Order: sequence, then C-alpha cells, then structure tokens
Amino acid sequence: MSRTSIVPTLSDHCSTPHLSVVWQSRWGIPIGYAVSSEALALALAARGVELSYRPTPWHMPGTIRYPALLAAAARAPRDDVPQVSYDQADLFYTRHAGYKIGYTMLEVDGLPREWVAACNAMDEVWTPSRWGATVFANAGVTRPIYVMPLGYDPVCFRPDGPARRIAERFTFLSVFEWGERKAPDILLRAYAASFTRRDDVALLLRVNNFDAEVDVARQIAALRLPADAPPIALLYNRYISDESLGALYRSADCFVLPTRGEGWGLPILEAMACGLPVIATDWSGQTEFFHGGVGYPVRVRRLVAADAKCPYYLGWRWAEPDIEHLIALMRHVYEHPNEARVVGARAAQEAATRWTWAHAAERIHRRLMDATDG
Repeated sequence: MSRTSIVPTLSDHCSTPHLSVVWQSRWGIPIGYAVSSEALALALAARGVELSYRPTPWHMPGTIRYPALLAAAARAPRDDVPQVSYDQADLFYTRHAGYKIGYTMLEVDGLPREWVAACNAMDEVWTPSRWGATVFANAGVTRPIYVMPLGYDPVCFRPDGPARRIAERFTFLSVFEWGERKAPDILLRAYAASFTRRDDVALLLRVNNFDAEVDVARQIAALRLPADAPPIALLYNRYISDESLGALYRSADCFVLPTRGEGWGLPILEAMACGLPVIATDWSGQTEFFHGGVGYPVRVRRLVAADAKCPYYLGWRWAEPDIEHLIALMRHVYEHPNEARVVGARAAQEAATRWTWAHAAERIHRRLMDATDG
C-alpha cells in the first residue's frame, strides 16, 4: 500500500545545532520500511538535519516525490558523518567509514543469525520498543541498543477530522495485510462468537493481499463462520490515501487487531490518534505505546511457533492471543460505548503528546548529537 505522509515541524528548528547524516534505506516504494523511512527523514530534514541518501539495493525501483528527499538523494554520502541504516538488518550497509547505526525491528521473539551479525557490525543499534530491545539483547546483539520509537502523522490521524460512516451499526474496524501474523482467523472467529445478526454491529476489514498464492475469500470460507454471524464488509486491495484512511478510522466505533506480533504497530497507533478505542494484543512492539490506560489489551495465552512464509521467523515464536478474552473485550466495548469513547479520547491525547513523527525525529536528533559529541 502506498502511503502519503505530511510531517509536522517543531518550533525550535532554527535553534538546533547543525548535523549531517547519511540515511541508508529505501524510499519511493510501497512497503512499510520505505514509508516510515520517508516520514522519519522528512521530520529530520524539517529540524534542519542535512541528509544524504544511500539507497538500499532493491529489486523494485523507487520514485522519490518529496523535494527534501530529492535534495538528500542528490547529495553524495560523506564518510566523515554518521550513517543510519534504517532497514532489515541483513540489508545494513556495513562498509561506511564513519559511525554506523543500525535501525531495525522484527515481530518475533528472536533474530536470525545474519541479523545478529549485521547488528554487531554496527557501532550501535536502534529498535522502536523496549520489548524489541530485550529481544535483540537476548538474541546476542552485543553493541549498545537504544530504544528509538517511531511515530505517526497527526495531520491525517486526529480525532476531529472528517468521517463518513458506512453503516449506522456499531462498527468494528481492522486494517492489515492479510497473513498469519495478523491473525485474521482469530479476529473473524471471535467476532462471529461475540455477536449474531440480532446485534446492531458490523465488522469492516481494510485488507491488502499481495501474495498471489493466497485466496482470501477461500480462507474466510474455510473458517465456516456461523450462518447467523453479523455483517462483515471487506475493502480489498484498495489504495487509500492517509487523509482517507484517517476518515475511515474516524468512521468506526472501535479498532480491533489481535495481531501475533508487530515491530511497531502503526495502524494501532493511528487508530488511537483518531480517538478510537483499540483492542489489540498485549505483546510485541505496540506495547511501547499501547497499554490498559489507553486501550483494551488482549491477553496472550502462550507463545507459539511463528508459522509463516517469512524466512526470518524460522525457529522463533510469536503470540497466540486469548480468543475468549478477545470475545469478552469486543462485547464489553459494544455494551459500554460511552466508556470506550473516553478511553479513545485518552488514547488520542497521549498519542498527540508523545508519538508523532516530530517526536520521533526529536529523539533521533538528540541521540545523533550525543553520538557525534562522544
């Protein structure tokens, strides 16, 4: 999915010390690393950081659209400034002559050996959550590890923007790329067990699927959901701009994602920022910003083998959400909408004060200044 980002600026840009950085990553392609990389780079450029771009070799050509990123791409990378490699760890550029920082994440409870070796070839390593930092350390990363949270765009994702409901029913919304990690089977089974057609409720799934071997309709049919299950609507492989996605969040009453593992969990944060009560799994990267004070965490029954096509997951585990607890939380939010709205409002306030891309860039800038001073 291609995503646009409008990154806010901070008021003290002119007072920040000058800093030059090589940014190694992927830009201009519709994948998660590229989208978040562009948002971080734009927020750093807005703070006055001079970026040069070292593109990660990739089979898909990228099209850079933003003037600040085009300017960075036109600058030759310098060997005498720090480099941030924001990408999969096995794609880190380790031959940079200056100070090297690896910035990455994974959604399971361990790291492939190649990732550990790449991280240990850097001078320091960043990952978005404390949960992730623990995973990295336990996996054998011996370089200094810093927690460097990501962010979201508060221009598009806020409580007071436009909204357009698809139904008058109480609407649960989920946004994800179809696959085992996002646990669509658990979500659909929980929804069908929580409600019947007699309940004034609907589930809207905004789903992307780029795997030609996966037939989403067939997988849903294989679940054999009850005949009296309430309505399920599917927005499938539809491009949606960030502005429209924000409106989609605000058009729902509750966001739900019983994910098995996240490196960061951007849709969870975006839904919170739009003022939605959120039901999501209490494990992995989203625990950096998602907790019982701002949402409805789903208990984890146990960790299970991460059974998916991704080779990076082989031999590692992720969460098995407690479906009975998920059912109870969905019923609770449906039956207590006023309480849920208060929780959503609290989530939006916390997101806006702590977790925007501008906050992420401020933390990165501060750490880079400390690293170069040292």
